Amino acid sequence: MPTIYTSITSSVIQVHNETNVKPRIQTNNSLKTMINRQTTTRSLYRTFATYTPLSKRPSTVAIVFIVLGVIAFCIFLCVLIYYIYQRWRRRKFCKSPPVKPKPPPTPAVPLVDLRKYPAKPIARVPPYKNNTIADNFSILRSTSTCVELTCNNGRCIETTQGANCICDEGFIGTNCNQQASDFYRRTQLIPGLADPDILAINDDLFYLTGTSNAMSLPIFQSTDLINFHLKITYDPSISDSMYNYCFIWAPDLSKRDGGYDLYFSAQRVSKGAPCPANGQDVTTFFARASDDNLIFSTPVLVDFGIGAPKGRIAAGCNSDGCLKTVRIDSAVVGPENNRWFFYVWFSNGNNIASFQFASPTNLIANAGPASFSIPASEEKINEAPEVFWHAGQYYLFISTAFFDSQYAMSYVMAPTIPDLTRKRAVRIHSIAQRNSAGKLVQSHGHNSIVVRRGQFFNVFHQGIFDSAGRLIERSTFKQRLAFRPDGSLYTLNTIDIRWTQLPLYQYSVDVVKKDGSSVGPCISVVRIGATLETTYVGICPDSGNQLVDKGDIAAFRLFYSRNNIWRDFVEVKYDGVSDQLAVYLPGGITKQIALRWNERITGTRYSLDVRRRDGTWVAPCVGDRTIGNNIEYVFNGNCQTAQIFIEPADISYIRICSAINDDWARAICSGVEYDGKMIYVSITIP
Repeated sequence: MPTIYTSITSSVIQVHNETNVKPRIQTNNSLKTMINRQTTTRSLYRTFATYTPLSKRPSTVAIVFIVLGVIAFCIFLCVLIYYIYQRWRRRKFCKSPPVKPKPPPTPAVPLVDLRKYPAKPIARVPPYKNNTIADNFSILRSTSTCVELTCNNGRCIETTQGANCICDEGFIGTNCNQQASDFYRRTQLIPGLADPDILAINDDLFYLTGTSNAMSLPIFQSTDLINFHLKITYDPSISDSMYNYCFIWAPDLSKRDGGYDLYFSAQRVSKGAPCPANGQDVTTFFARASDDNLIFSTPVLVDFGIGAPKGRIAAGCNSDGCLKTVRIDSAVVGPENNRWFFYVWFSNGNNIASFQFASPTNLIANAGPASFSIPASEEKINEAPEVFWHAGQYYLFISTAFFDSQYAMSYVMAPTIPDLTRKRAVRIHSIAQRNSAGKLVQSHGHNSIVVRRGQFFNVFHQGIFDSAGRLIERSTFKQRLAFRPDGSLYTLNTIDIRWTQLPLYQYSVDVVKKDGSSVGPCISVVRIGATLETTYVGICPDSGNQLVDKGDIAAFRLFYSRNNIWRDFVEVKYDGVSDQLAVYLPGGITKQIALRWNERITGTRYSLDVRRRDGTWVAPCVGDRTIGNNIEYVFNGNCQTAQIFIEPADISYIRICSAINDDWARAICSGVEYDGKMIYVSITIP
């Protein structure tokens, strides 16, 4: 039996013996006298001692048990007192909590008065309600400090109710780790602001500037990439006692050595002289601010030294050439120990060049009609360079065409900054939208990339046109960037939709929005007919030219008919970001394969091989003279190089081969098994 029970039994025996001790002694003594009268005094003493009552002191084990019980009781009492105190602090003794007034609705678009100088930023903390807060923010109340709470895509704040997560835009959940339905939604940041440039100081502080009234540069501040407030306005004409400035465009803000560098394009004239001035052209100036107050100095004309690019007030080019004449759209990129300067120079249009600050005489021609053959749709304009890095790749964004025309964004990818040229594959990121009459409706360009907690956002200006196709407004918007497995980007506003063929049928496309409504026909049979593909660019030309962003779409419906009765359709869900969508009609036949592969080193050319189901190869099926350095190709069965036709259903394997300097003896190839049905196929070349 356990020790604790032995101790209790011993105590009971002690009490009983003590009560009856005298009769027991007498009886025992008489009995011993009768049995053995010769018992010695020592024996009698032993008998008497045997029945002496036990000591009243409890055993050591009992003492330990009592002490432990007292300690446990004290701990319980302390915990109870602390619990009562906490509940009192949180005012949970009330039978019904006080009703909090509803906060006023937050406008969807921040209103900014550029005439206020400066406007003090106001921190916005949404009110609590039902364990959620406004604008899809989520909170967690189970921890007391931010040290104990992980917010993933959000930030932690501590209140009297504990530590809470405030989720970044597009995220929900108690730990901000779930995507909201608006994850890929496009949002307006600043109305009337063009050529935006955004700088992240940290994950919760951002500065945004851009072209405004062409006479000064507003600088806005935000803590959430949603609400922006005017921090300060820089007017170089006020800062400069000798000159006035106009045509102030396209600023670039960067941080260096604890201060800030500001580059911007403008014309400069003497005080009192008209601006703009005849015989001048815009050029680039530089100003410096020493701290976070962003009070910039008097601007100076850029000059990077002897034999290096420099600005020029007068029209035309410097004596050492147009390539070394800095005009507009400067951009500083890279870390402080490896900074690069990108700029636009004029010659037969707008061109982009760059150099490393440490070596300003070693110039790289990145893009433009003076150095490359460019499509007519770009209108001899390559401008607005923007560079960022992601997962081992650099990206150079350029804007093409005139700003008041079919302005659009393209980009190139490369493993190093010097490789960011049009010698690489040029990838489309956006297309200007036109209505059913062919008039411009919306354009996109001059972008800036910002990163917040690992999420990439594209900040760009969006042009709005009137019914005659004339530009009437530019405003700054933001859209989340998404990357394909090969590192390339999903487009801003295009979706390539393809489907299988039903002989003698015609087709029409409807859009289903996330709010449950549908737009149809979005692209009608009049445009599609019996073809097997269409490109959605964010507008439904056959439904009143309704604009529907990709991020607001839940599904597409492909209607098919052979008698002009539009009853049968297949609905395919859409994720809000992808730029390819395949529709497989019941009984349909695949007639085309849209191929895409990764880009290898600069100068690589590609070819296509296929294997028939009988095991024979056609190689090359489409050679490098047709594909060149493109990284996409739509195969419709026509092996142009081999001059034969192969139905996709007869193909069992597709292979892309690559070679440098036409060294096909050392070609590197990669391919995938093909089932004869897939419409979109991606291949990775090692």
